[in-house]
Amino acid sequence: MSDLHSRRLREEFKRMLKIYSPKTSQTKWKILNNDLHHYNAIIKGKKGTPYENGSWNITIDLPPEYPFKPPIVNFITPIWHPNIAIGQTRWKWGSNVCLSLINWNNIGEPGGWKKTITLPSVIEHIEMMLDVYQSSDDSEFPEYLVDPKDPFNPEAGKMMTENFQKFWNKAIEWTNEHAIS
Repeated sequence: MSDLHSRRLREEFKRMLKIYSPKTSQTKWKILNNDLHHYNAIIKGKKGTPYENGSWNITIDLPPEYPFKPPIVNFITPIWHPNIAIGQTRWKWGSNVCLSLINWNNIGEPGGWKKTITLPSVIEHIEMMLDVYQSSDDSEFPEYLVDPKDPFNPEAGKMMTENFQKFWNKAIEWTNEHAIS
């Protein structure tokens, strides 16, 4: 591991401590096996969303090419969301989250990964993916991080676009079943 790579990993750890302080942040995280390449985080659902009161366990793995390649993010706790796969489905690079920021096909593209993006930014984007709501005219999903028309869970994407209330109810059901202890 190069000195530059090691320095970047240590900087990411310091950023995490500052932005997601273990004492004050709702998002809890830890390093796995004392290795700065592997993290576990608990993401909380936001009030007013179908994920309210839920907690999702995710893993974040920084590949050896980091920061030139984005982290690999996986939801461990099942969630009903159009852009998060169910079960063992993964992108070819290993993530079960469909998010432009961490998509290895979007490196250097607008909205895609750049080496200046930090680990706290990735977590923030994952948190924003759970900010699901529908606009008042029932035809738009204003949060750019939720895209039911490009789903990684096709059934949830179809449900979200065709019958938002049914999607909402199923997301609450899954939250209650899987993400509330």
